[in-house]
Amino acid sequence: MNLKSISIAILLMLALTGCTKKNTVDPELDVIKAYAQAEVTIERLRKQPTPDWSAIKSQYIVTVPIVKKIDAKTGTNYNQEITDALKKCAAGERVKVNQQTLAKGLQHVTVLAITEELNKMANASVADRKMLVDRIAAYFEGIRPTFTRRDKDFFEAKKTLEAQAEAALERLAKAGSSDLITARRQLEDAINRTYALCVLFEIMEVEKLRDSDIPKCDVKRVEAVIFYRIIQPNIKKRSLKNDEIILHLLNGNYDTMSAMLLEMLLGKGLVGITLR
Repeated sequence: MNLKSISIAILLMLALTGCTKKNTVDPELDVIKAYAQAEVTIERLRKQPTPDWSAIKSQYIVTVPIVKKIDAKTGTNYNQEITDALKKCAAGERVKVNQQTLAKGLQHVTVLAITEELNKMANASVADRKMLVDRIAAYFEGIRPTFTRRDKDFFEAKKTLEAQAEAALERLAKAGSSDLITARRQLEDAINRTYALCVLFEIMEVEKLRDSDIPKCDVKRVEAVIFYRIIQPNIKKRSLKNDEIILHLLNGNYDTMSAMLLEMLLGKGLVGITLR
């Protein structure tokens, strides 16, 4: 083989190697990681004593491609709802209430996005499953702080919900075709358990505050209502009546809100899941 032939062979090998590397890179992963980081940053910024709504809007813009994609796929309307809420916050209009549409709305978007990736796994190749698990793990980082907070509220800050989710992600990463359904169910159970406790926590707070701080109760109600959207499909699937009762409870008078009743209904709706 002459020098020219060797050179051509080397160039061809490099080109093929380059193509192979290029094809194994998931173009969406960096977008998802940026989305999750923006979600966490928004949480930090909005909790400042004087939130910088311009900075928060800049972070929200990072999430918009995924928010719009999920809106289109699932029929939600979060981009418009969040955009409107941001305008109200910037104008000083019921800031503590309206910012919950942004904060909790993004969490709902994240869970819907995780579900979308899970739905793709059944018919995916081994290589594509790895890609999808990486996406799901990246999305989870956007909602991890919620798991940590609920561990603090319900489990004395012992890593319980967060550990359950981590174990589920690890199992999902190792799952073969025969174990895929079980691994998926484990992750969904971790998510449903956490967000059921989120709804419960907000109503427990209403019970504490309803005789002393109605504006704070308004905030807690909005949080509970959006958190409930995340688990509502699972409740409705088991019982339309229980869903109706929960909605009536969440949207009713503060005096009639009962955390005990809510916990019972959530437990009935999320079969096989022990809340606490």
